[in-house]
Amino acid sequence: MKIPVLYQLEKLFKKKIKTPLSVKFDEYVIHRFRMLILRKYKYIHVMNNGIHSVGAIKFIQKYFNNSEHAFIFPILKDETKPKLAGMSRIYKYQLEDIPLKKIKKIVFHGLFTQPFIDFLYKHPKYLEKSYWFIWGGDLYNRVDTKASQYVKKNMKGILTSFDYDIYQGKYGDKKCYDVTYPHDITESMINPKPRSKKSPINILVNNSADETTIEMFDILSKFKNKNIQVYTILSYISENQKDPRLKIMKKGYETFGTKFTPIIEFMDKIEYANFLSTIDIYISNQNRQQGNGNASFICSLGGKVFTKSDTSVYKKYNSIGIRYYDTYDIPKLSFNEFIMYPPEIKKQTIEKLKYRMLDSTKVQQWKEFFLDE
Repeated sequence: MKIPVLYQLEKLFKKKIKTPLSVKFDEYVIHRFRMLILRKYKYIHVMNNGIHSVGAIKFIQKYFNNSEHAFIFPILKDETKPKLAGMSRIYKYQLEDIPLKKIKKIVFHGLFTQPFIDFLYKHPKYLEKSYWFIWGGDLYNRVDTKASQYVKKNMKGILTSFDYDIYQGKYGDKKCYDVTYPHDITESMINPKPRSKKSPINILVNNSADETTIEMFDILSKFKNKNIQVYTILSYISENQKDPRLKIMKKGYETFGTKFTPIIEFMDKIEYANFLSTIDIYISNQNRQQGNGNASFICSLGGKVFTKSDTSVYKKYNSIGIRYYDTYDIPKLSFNEFIMYPPEIKKQTIEKLKYRMLDSTKVQQWKEFFLDE
């Protein structure tokens, strides 16, 4: 994405005969121009290449003052570029291009990238205006070095709905904002198809290819002669795991035969929304808060959700009247108990979850964060 003045500058520099000194000077001039461009913004969002980053940008640009927000991608992969086509105020800049004195807040949308950690460790002044939106894997799946522990402990604040207790246990007390990401899939995308009484109970296990899926297949094997269809997502792999997809498929077919359907390829958003709308029971057997976008969407449509009772999302939701069931209970449940969902609990859960998923609710959460001093 070319900024006109920088584009002309780059063309000019390319015509010059390059020497080590001139290259260093050119880099300095471009860096100063980038700082001039960013200094007009109040909020700098440092994005990662996850698909949810695009949804977050669209949400903020839709509901907040565009002139106050810039989004930088220090690392921008080729597969992400098409998703950003036509969007404004997107920059492939580096952290050192942020004019620290002029901006109000720097928001790190996930802290997965070691160069970010290294930069903040070497330039701790940036931490005084830095906030970390915790994605999950960046909190749970990272082995802390001296640098990462220092950086995460000394952020100005954190943004999370579920993981404050985990953060606090690792790094101590911190200003925390209850802020959630907009979901890329919505109920408006669904084209409902009629289902008969003979339709199977559709069960989705985990949101990604994860080793814990195999364990859950063993637990569910007691229901293999019931009218069920078991699905699992294999289009991407849970972080920090060796590829378990062949093992999962082998186990799935051995256990359930034709009642097993692996989802191997990525679906577009509309196709995925329609697929999730057919799920009667979603089971997260993972050992941390993961895939709650899937779980909450299914639950808001009336599906029954199981997560482990020692995860942060289970504790948070059940404390506010959103009923998630305990994955640890499944081994002792009969099939009728497994599929039963009392209407009054279901109704209350759907109402509370749909309110929490409203754009207006999320806008208020983000507004409180942006305006807070």
